[in-house]
Amino acid sequence: MTYFFFCSTHSEWRDHLLQLNYEEMNATPFGRTKDTWPSSLNEFVTTSDKLCLDRTVPEWVKEAEVKLGLGTRGGLSPKKVHEVCRLAGVVKCMCLKMSCQAVIDIGSGLGYLGRCLALECGVSVMGVEAKQELTESAQRMMEDGRRKAPSNLEPCSGIATSCCHGDRLHPPKHGPGNGPSNVSVSLCLDGTAQSCEQMKGLLQQSESVGVVRLGVVGLHCCGDLTPYTQKLFLSHPSIRHLVLVGCCYHKMRQPHACGGHFPLSALVKGLMPAQGQRIVSTLALRLAAQETRERWRKQSNGNHSNHEKQMAFRAIAEAVLSDKGSPLNGKLIRRANYADIGSFAESLSILMKDPSLKDKLLTYHATYGQFVAYVEPFTALQTCMQGVLEGLIVLDRCVYLWEQGIQAEMVPVFDEDISPRCIALLATR
Repeated sequence: MTYFFFCSTHSEWRDHLLQLNYEEMNATPFGRTKDTWPSSLNEFVTTSDKLCLDRTVPEWVKEAEVKLGLGTRGGLSPKKVHEVCRLAGVVKCMCLKMSCQAVIDIGSGLGYLGRCLALECGVSVMGVEAKQELTESAQRMMEDGRRKAPSNLEPCSGIATSCCHGDRLHPPKHGPGNGPSNVSVSLCLDGTAQSCEQMKGLLQQSESVGVVRLGVVGLHCCGDLTPYTQKLFLSHPSIRHLVLVGCCYHKMRQPHACGGHFPLSALVKGLMPAQGQRIVSTLALRLAAQETRERWRKQSNGNHSNHEKQMAFRAIAEAVLSDKGSPLNGKLIRRANYADIGSFAESLSILMKDPSLKDKLLTYHATYGQFVAYVEPFTALQTCMQGVLEGLIVLDRCVYLWEQGIQAEMVPVFDEDISPRCIALLATR
């Protein structure tokens, strides 16, 4: 694939990019050009740099960051700690601003964010998660968190917090042990009539007992889950604020499919070249969900060398297995030895229990090994485009809300080098 795409690039670009050292490649997505480059390459690099969204985290987001206690820090990686602490602070600020009584956490998973909001911020949460085993684990972890950090935490100032029981939100009770809580329910928010009715029922039940101002939050809502949550927000007036961070854009429904979710806005749809044509491909959506230029800039020479071998050797394995009519086993290929092509060929043939595979891999490498040097320059060009593509997707979602009369903005909430999907969509009404 690298050979095909890079050879389709203008030969003048290719020749100049192959002369770059790793330090120069790291700087290319940030607009670094050379006087000796063709004008078209210089224009591509500088324009890509200008079109990238600013990912500088505002001071108010940093100041609002929450600290984790004994009941909430268990089982979290440093990346997850950063994400939960930052987003919990943002949600708390939004609840205060909009006088919300509780929050619905879409795609709540194991409930890390919900526990933080309940135990550290005084915000009650209902988690909505498609996988029942995760909701059950989240409940156990919440109970364990309360035991580790027992407290009579009061609702944060300005929030009329409610408690969750069963599958609905209730007004708070007074007295020890009745503080904010975090409950998860098993529900797949997939846009079907059934899921919409289930969600509508939960909201109506909550409204019937006095919970009439809610917020919705989603931490890395995958694929279609972010557009579905936007539509949930628009269709229920009791939801007063929205905090969403998306991911896995390539998992969205295809453009122009029934209910396709990119583009959403009339503005971006108007940019379509012709009816039925895609404005971006699924591969471009996948690129939008890859590493950002900030992480690329911090790659060492060793990182580049390892990445080059991993990409090239995997491509060779895909080609060989395709010729054999065999599928590529992702788990096995990740366990292969990438030290050099000989080690890779031998280890993969053993892992796949196919002695003939070794010689075929070595033969392919002997034929196409000269193109391994193309991997990192091509990845530099991809990195130039990553921020542009992701910015287009997030902007489309924001404009979609503007078109519905909603106040919305795009706010970087995570440090880009820690969590690459770092831009949150904030909306209020």
